Amino acid sequence: MKKIRKVNRVMKISTLLSLAFACTVSASTYGQNYKLSMNKQDCSISEVLKEIEKNSEYTFFLNDNQVNVNRKTSVKANNASLEEVLEQALKNTGYQYEIVDRQIIIKSKSVSSVSHPNALFQSSPRKITGQVKDALGEPIIGANVVVKGTTNGTITDIDGNFSLEVPDNAILVVSYIGYTDRTVEVGNSSKVMVSLSEDTQKLDEVVVVGYGTQKKVNLTGAISSLDAETLENRPITNSTQALQGTQGVYVNQAGAQPGADGATIRIRGQGTLNDNNPLILVDGIEFPLEAVNPNDIESISVLKDAASSAIYGSRAANGVVLVKTKGGKKGKFTVDYNNYFGVQQATYLPDFVYDPVVFMEMRNQAQRNEGKLTVDYSDALIEEYKQGMLTDPIMYPQNNWLDIMYNNAFIMEHNMRFSGGDDKYTYSVSLGYGDQNGVLRGTDSNKYTLAVNTTAQVNSRLKIGANINAHYQIYNEPVAGVANLVEMTYKAQAFHPTYTADGRYADTFIRTPGHNIYRHPLALADEGENKHKSLRMLANLSAEYKLPFDIVYNLNVGLNKYDYLQSRFAPDVYEYQLKTNEEKRVVYDGQNTRHAYKGDKNNLAVTVFNTLSWGKKFNDAHDVKVLAGYSFESDDKTEFSAKVEGFLGNELHELNAGSSNPSVAGTSSRSVLMSYFGRVNYGYKDRYLFEGNFRYDGSSRFAKGNRWGIFPSFSAGWRLSEEEFMKDIPWIYNLKLRASWGQLGNERIDLFRYVDLMNLKVIKNDGSITDYNYPLNGAMQSGAAITAYNDPNITWETTTMTNVGIDASLLNGNLDFSFEFFDKRTSDILRKVTLPDQVGGLDGPIRNIGEVSNKGFELNMGYRNNIGNFRYEVNGNMTFIKNKIVSLKGQTIIDGMFILEEGKPIDSYYMLHAIGIFQSEEEIKNSPYQTAATKPGYLKFEDTNGDGKITEDDRQIRGGVIPKITYGFNINLGYKDWDLSAFFQGVTDVYTYGDRIGATPLWFGCGLPEQWLTDAWTPERGTSATLPILTTYEGCLNENFRTNDFWLRNASYLRLKNLQLSYNVPVSFLKSGVVKRLKVFVNAQNLFTFSPMKDFDPEKNLKGSNWYAYPSVRTYTAGVNVTF
Repeated sequence: MKKIRKVNRVMKISTLLSLAFACTVSASTYGQNYKLSMNKQDCSISEVLKEIEKNSEYTFFLNDNQVNVNRKTSVKANNASLEEVLEQALKNTGYQYEIVDRQIIIKSKSVSSVSHPNALFQSSPRKITGQVKDALGEPIIGANVVVKGTTNGTITDIDGNFSLEVPDNAILVVSYIGYTDRTVEVGNSSKVMVSLSEDTQKLDEVVVVGYGTQKKVNLTGAISSLDAETLENRPITNSTQALQGTQGVYVNQAGAQPGADGATIRIRGQGTLNDNNPLILVDGIEFPLEAVNPNDIESISVLKDAASSAIYGSRAANGVVLVKTKGGKKGKFTVDYNNYFGVQQATYLPDFVYDPVVFMEMRNQAQRNEGKLTVDYSDALIEEYKQGMLTDPIMYPQNNWLDIMYNNAFIMEHNMRFSGGDDKYTYSVSLGYGDQNGVLRGTDSNKYTLAVNTTAQVNSRLKIGANINAHYQIYNEPVAGVANLVEMTYKAQAFHPTYTADGRYADTFIRTPGHNIYRHPLALADEGENKHKSLRMLANLSAEYKLPFDIVYNLNVGLNKYDYLQSRFAPDVYEYQLKTNEEKRVVYDGQNTRHAYKGDKNNLAVTVFNTLSWGKKFNDAHDVKVLAGYSFESDDKTEFSAKVEGFLGNELHELNAGSSNPSVAGTSSRSVLMSYFGRVNYGYKDRYLFEGNFRYDGSSRFAKGNRWGIFPSFSAGWRLSEEEFMKDIPWIYNLKLRASWGQLGNERIDLFRYVDLMNLKVIKNDGSITDYNYPLNGAMQSGAAITAYNDPNITWETTTMTNVGIDASLLNGNLDFSFEFFDKRTSDILRKVTLPDQVGGLDGPIRNIGEVSNKGFELNMGYRNNIGNFRYEVNGNMTFIKNKIVSLKGQTIIDGMFILEEGKPIDSYYMLHAIGIFQSEEEIKNSPYQTAATKPGYLKFEDTNGDGKITEDDRQIRGGVIPKITYGFNINLGYKDWDLSAFFQGVTDVYTYGDRIGATPLWFGCGLPEQWLTDAWTPERGTSATLPILTTYEGCLNENFRTNDFWLRNASYLRLKNLQLSYNVPVSFLKSGVVKRLKVFVNAQNLFTFSPMKDFDPEKNLKGSNWYAYPSVRTYTAGVNVTF
């Protein structure tokens, strides 16, 4: 029998009361007005009742012991009333009917009138009561509650309450159209609380796709989606965190600096040697995901294969993320308020030795292990320090600089939304404010958000809309930047003082080996100014007009505005040596002068797209939809910077207060993308599904003749569950096979790389400016220089994708399953060619030289159910990807510790293989030659080529930075009004390199990790040692600390990303009627991490060995969600 889907929910209390009143006046009015045509001969009573239920709001109740629904009857009616049809159907059967509200009771004529369907059942030893709510804690009105295996049931009232007579050991089946059925074992309970979750399949969930929406069950492409309810159960501080755990998506959230988003997003691997970031569209317009308030997100769709993303053509090769923001809804004016307050702390910090005497003794020992005859700290100095710590803690401090510079940090956020609407107009206005202090001293952020979403139905043909999304942020960081402050913090030893007795910055009298210039961490953090202000604003105007012949025209005009201003002032600040009072200037960024800097960026991107769409269903079988469109996108960027010195004091920071060495620079650029696109969908009885897409793109990033590219895709789906031979299998709700093929482009390279480039000045990342000036006639004159040679023949990268998948929903929708295999291959990869030094260090040309493959599969499973008042849901997914460079046209490219080689993954580590630790001089003599300085306790390397010596030729590929497996799972538990949710994320087979601060000892003045006190090699420890002999980093640079895999760390991890406990205050407690919903919660993020990497956070920027990054944080919050 074909599945019947219908939605009948009363949304307004006033409407419900009116209906209730109407029912009391005349319970049969609706039945008299309802007309039905039917012609059924010699059919069962059941068939007639099902036909009425299908086309009306009525539900039938009967007792199987009294009524045989298989009994034959006949009905012939043309525009007849409900009563007339029922009279015919029950004629000469001995049965009668009675209408009670929207319920029709079929009973034997021997049964007297009943006031409620429960009265039909004679076995009712006890009465239970209960309440049915949705996932947000709202009562569900009109939910069906039935004793399993019988027709004994009732419906919930206006508050979601019900009462029912049940036998012992009864099992209730609770259902409501659009929600997943729940089975509840009553047991000995007298009160039952039930929570229903929306059944997106029963609702034929609509998923946002390119330039439109589609029913999820009819999708033929690979799309992962999230909704607002999922996000609410996992409060996040940044919208990029919402993608964590999404099937096929890898999100690496490195660091938690206030105001900076350290997220790396990859969809189905790394497909190019260039920019691998996905295209992110907010309400159809490109806009950064981190600039969207998570509370303003209605849904997120991730387009992963060519079939779903080809309509975006040249920008979609790395996947597409579609974000739909919340809009107004028809109904009563509503106010939603939510907030949280909390504290953050660093997840991992190095475990340094902060006993000054131990540090000095161990550094001396490290130098002796290197064979040095003189050491940094004399026995007399060490003894002086021992005694001084007892009497003068200012002169002889024992400071833990990690405790001084890193602290627990306060965080809070407030959000308020006003929404409502009617048949003509809907609106939603959202305001947000966030305040975040940094765990690292000298860092903080404030942000303000605004979201406005309005629609107006002007007339029956014209609908218009306007969206505004604004994000204003101010964040502060140290003058010299975060990396510099972290480095100086790690280089500050226990004997480095904080302040003098009179409150000035203090400097130690002890020599600090490894420091070129010691910079006082407190002065770096607290003095000067480095303020960043940014405004991102998205404005979108849309119009929809219904033309004749069911054609719909859509016009969208979007503006993406970005304004950024950095104001930096490096003051004159001094520190004073504690014994001599000698004054020394604190150097902030390598420039020993007081100066001010301003950097300004202004970007304006304009997007205009027009679409014509048409759809029609023929003969209730053939469903055809067509979309055609044109888009124009322009991106204008300007950048300006200025720097000046010669300030008289530290009070005035503006540029005009400086008097010497002024320098200015600026750039501007414009890029354009024009596109024609289209899509055709065909479905036959929602059973056989076909889709074709194309996009024809023209980009200004390439030379004439290479600017245009066409990107097609084709996909098909087969819903086996709609086949007649599958419909009688009760446990299969939905079963679909799908396959797709398509091509996408990539044009993400710098502008004008098809012509040789000249520059007058270059602005570096640190704000410094390089002038290309030349001496002429005895003086320096302004000039220009060619800075890059380029190739005019470069063209698009092309990504070809094949995808095969299966989707299943089983056990009445309680069990969901999907599996898909994908093959993603990118050809004509653009990469910069390195030029020899003889040409003057110029940038080489970019050329199409490579091909990369990503093959893998995705698996997703989820199950949900109820046991009495206890409800549970478990969802998990896993993605496996094998990345491989197919072709580099015979080249092998070595870049430091990384290699690009055909047949290997992108960015594989290329280094010596450590096979142990030398235990004796004899072992050294009998092994391949390493260096003359090699000693017992040093690392032993494998002689790969067998030539008897260890050289760069012995390097091997030893792991990489692209994880092979990413996975995530959610566990949601509920009992009555309580909910507990946990979200885990993990990656495997991924590595990072650790040869810097905190990982190796005494790195150019840095601290000594505690582990080296107990685990470093000594003659006594011998083979039980897990670390080589203690040396300084610089003293063993060509031995232990040459690039080798001993320092390669396995960065696999499983992390509890989010844990939340919440309580939904019962509606009965909110007696005022002003508060419609109240939820209180406590939440923890990054609570536990399981990883082989113990001393640093494994969720970091994996490529390279920069350990100066801002740490990730563990966050504890408490908050409320209130609806008025």
